[in-house]
Amino acid sequence: MAKQNDTTASSTPEPDFGRPFRLTADDLFSDLLWPKLFRVPRLALRADRIGLAVLLILLIGFFDQTLAAIANTEDNPAEPIVEMLAARFAQSQSTTVEMISGLAVGDALLAGWAGTWGTITSTFEDAPWRASFVIPFAFVLYVMFAVGISRMAIDDFSRGKSMRWTDGLVWAIKGLSSALVAHLIPLFVIGLITVVLFLGGWVLLGVPFVNLVGSILSIFGVILAFIAVLLLIGFGLGAPMLSPAIASEGFDGIEAMQRIYSYVFTKPARFAIYSIVLFVQFIIVGSIAAALASATRGFASWGMGLMFDWTGNNDGLAVAQGIATEEVGFSGEWAADVVHLMLRLPALLVGGFMLCYWISGWSVQYLLLRQATDGQDVTDIYVPGEMEARIERALASRVAGSEQAQSDED
Repeated sequence: MAKQNDTTASSTPEPDFGRPFRLTADDLFSDLLWPKLFRVPRLALRADRIGLAVLLILLIGFFDQTLAAIANTEDNPAEPIVEMLAARFAQSQSTTVEMISGLAVGDALLAGWAGTWGTITSTFEDAPWRASFVIPFAFVLYVMFAVGISRMAIDDFSRGKSMRWTDGLVWAIKGLSSALVAHLIPLFVIGLITVVLFLGGWVLLGVPFVNLVGSILSIFGVILAFIAVLLLIGFGLGAPMLSPAIASEGFDGIEAMQRIYSYVFTKPARFAIYSIVLFVQFIIVGSIAAALASATRGFASWGMGLMFDWTGNNDGLAVAQGIATEEVGFSGEWAADVVHLMLRLPALLVGGFMLCYWISGWSVQYLLLRQATDGQDVTDIYVPGEMEARIERALASRVAGSEQAQSDED
């Protein structure tokens, strides 16, 4: 009996009087959503998803380089459209960064839009026919592949399942039309408002005496401009989450667009915090990945050309560094081109990883914002055939229940 009492007493945990004053990681993060964003690098670091991102980069690059080679002449060398856009966009957004650092958010938004619009229009002016093909082609491909990569990351994050890259590609193709609807409707409405303001200002303010009426009606122009600005803000901030919304909720572009605008405007503080966490991660991870790629390329080039450097063989050293010269002959030029291509592989893989990180990060952010706004758990995603199976099970259960009740009555 005494032994039994001793056992019972020993099984009762002793009170921990210091527990209220001791914090653990679970106490700080168990009920928070934003720490889940730290899972993004792991979601992006998957060979199948990086492979799809690399395929996207190669398709756009091949198409762009092919058109540049066609348009290239000795008097007027053609620069690839993607490189033109990247250089001009970076230059145009320097003013925007300065305004943001000065907390002039409103001016920064207008400067950002003006810089983006100027980048696109100047590229079309300098290379009209190539830009008319490359930009829409790149946009459609990105939207399509983003749906597939996002679905693969969402399946992993929400259900712990790894989707094959072929299934991700099929999902991307199926979601293309819905994703285009979600992206193009806001742009169409903004363009329509711009046309209305343009025509209204030209007709109502450019004719004597009619401009008196036009000046009064300009209040409607101000209202339309306000609507356009809201659409611009929502689209500019939430556009990266449109493809993840298609991947999570199914193939409904209008619903995806409505959800994104709702989350951006009803949860601005959460959106800002999540975005800051993602961008800080993006910069840190991107810097590490870029450093690894640069070191890999440098070490490979140094190692392959070390013997040529010792012996003073400049032609061999040039080939090892991927530099084609006339002195190395046909085979040397061909070998240098191949080496140059191989030395660019680390940068290509890093580019694919960072693109995959970008899409995966916005996918996780969409799920977290959805849970914070709608209370919908991150594990609740659209699975083809699941709703139909639930309905069938519910109907079968109802039929079985009615048959049981009938048998009880008999």
